[in-house]
Parts: sequence; C-alpha cells; structure tokens
Amino acid sequence: MSNGTEYVFQLIWYLIAFLLVIGAAFYITRFIGQSTLRYTRSTNLQVIDYIILGRDKGLYIVKVGDKFFLIGVSNNNITYLTEINKEDMKVPTNDKDFVTNLNISIERLKRLKNRYLSKKDGEQK
Repeated sequence: MSNGTEYVFQLIWYLIAFLLVIGAAFYITRFIGQSTLRYTRSTNLQVIDYIILGRDKGLYIVKVGDKFFLIGVSNNNITYLTEINKEDMKVPTNDKDFVTNLNISIERLKRLKNRYLSKKDGEQK
C-alpha cells in the first residue's frame, strides 16, 4: 500500500516539476522576445518591401529618413544597389478607417458563427 502512495506522490512531484519547467521556458522566451524587440525597433530605418529570390537571397527596399534604397541581401553580403525616387514608389495606403475595418471584421465573425453554429444545431436535431 505504501508503494502505491509513494508512486502517486512521485508522479505528482514529476508533474509539478514538469509544469514549472514549461512555465519557466515560457517566461524566459517571452523575456528574450521583448528584449530583442527593443533593439530591432528604429525610428529612422524601416523595411518597406522585400522579395525572396532564393535560399538566403533577397531584395529589400529600405527607407532611411526620407530616402528609399534598394539593397541586395545574400548569405554573406549586403549590397547597395540604387536609390529609388519616392515618385517611383507605389507605397500601399490603408484608406479604410477603424470603424470600416471593425465592421468588416464583425461581418466575417457573423458569417463564421452562422456557418459553424448552424451546422451544430442541424446535427443535434
């Protein structure tokens, strides 16, 4: 009988230890992610657009201040290609305001709710 209770207590102890390790991993990962974001944000540099050309190769349009630059990036090299005029850029603009985006999201949620909840109601009848 004592073997059975020892086994149960040992199992509970392992479960608690496992949950503590998972929790610690979660919070450490979150902390590292937040500290990394602090160093990757910039007020003067912004990646506007990019295209991947192959494994470890791509083209990037970078905004530095008010100027736009096209750079090539490979595994071992970053190359300045040219400066791009602002007039030649097609910068996407989000013309929709918050209320319009909110209404679109609400309509999508209603459609999803109707699609999935009506199936469940039909299956129960």
